[in-house]
Amino acid sequence: MKEIVHITEAFGGGVLSMLTQLSNRAAAAGVGVTILHSMRPETPANFEKLFHPAVKFKHVSMCREVHLKNDWAGVRDLVRALRECDPQVVHLHSSKAGVLGRVAARIAAPRARVFYSPHGLAFLRRDVSAAKQFAYLTFERIAARMGGTIVACSTSELREIETKVYAPRARMIENGVNVDEILPRVEKRNGELVIGMSGRASYQKNHEAFAKLASNLQGPSIEFLWIGGNADEVPAENTGAVTCSGWVTRERALELTSELDVYVQTSRWEGMPIALIEAQVAGIPAVVTDVVGNRDVVQHGVTGFVAKSIEDMEGYLVRLRDSPDLRARMGTAARVSASKRFSMETIFRQWLSMYEFGSEKPSREPLGTNEVASYETSSDSQF
Repeated sequence: MKEIVHITEAFGGGVLSMLTQLSNRAAAAGVGVTILHSMRPETPANFEKLFHPAVKFKHVSMCREVHLKNDWAGVRDLVRALRECDPQVVHLHSSKAGVLGRVAARIAAPRARVFYSPHGLAFLRRDVSAAKQFAYLTFERIAARMGGTIVACSTSELREIETKVYAPRARMIENGVNVDEILPRVEKRNGELVIGMSGRASYQKNHEAFAKLASNLQGPSIEFLWIGGNADEVPAENTGAVTCSGWVTRERALELTSELDVYVQTSRWEGMPIALIEAQVAGIPAVVTDVVGNRDVVQHGVTGFVAKSIEDMEGYLVRLRDSPDLRARMGTAARVSASKRFSMETIFRQWLSMYEFGSEKPSREPLGTNEVASYETSSDSQF
């Protein structure tokens, strides 16, 4: 394997984190790595410094939403860039690159092995109409017939792909983190409890629910910390209930995460959130919404709780607030389990094996009727 080309429109957040890990490890192993990317508001200004010096970059114009003229221009740019790179492997990240990249790869790199990581399926978005959700699902179904292997990052995401996209080839490799760089949870002696979330203000992350929880549970010895949030983004009715760090570097975000006693993930949809994985590796019990990705990271009743409503979340937070022993037990279980399961050392070996040998068969048998029915019922959260 001489050259891997990664393509992404969603160049930020969890996608950037996974791209950094995969690219740096491949480049350090002597593999050529090129990243064809667009820019988003959340893309760091100095993103090149996050990568191995051998990693190459090329800007390609892609937009998040469907736009016929811009999308065809994006395909032309990708075709041009792929012909210059002549890759053996093309790895597509997130939905827009997943569609445009497979079209371009079929034209410009027909012999390359193509892999597509959704990092959160677009048709699960709750901020668009039902018509748009169906359109995104239709695009996924059409693109799946153009070749390549879809690689889900969680069991729940794989189920969605198998039962709704009907992809001929689908596998699952979970997201990973560099365990050595995750700071363990800091033991406090002052009796104060810190409950936190991490992420930008967005409909997906549902920071309003976090602020509501903070208002309902605020007290003299409890703090709700929003890592990455700004005070003017907190709903007016919850002003004063949440402490905001503002934008921070990744290193500072990890430091602040290590100071939490409980981690909260209020997302309306996910792929498999890196910040949640990092919190579990740090040894922090989590209370999360019952959506794709969240439910795959947290072992309900063991490393935290998976909630179907904000009322359930509040109840679970009260249990953890009132029981230091429960927090300690779940935190220890989270660190032991997550440090082994989500180690990037293991995850990268799985990706390297797939890059080298490709994939012609699903990772497991398709879901049976009973399992599908059970899953559809359990996924109906109230957020």
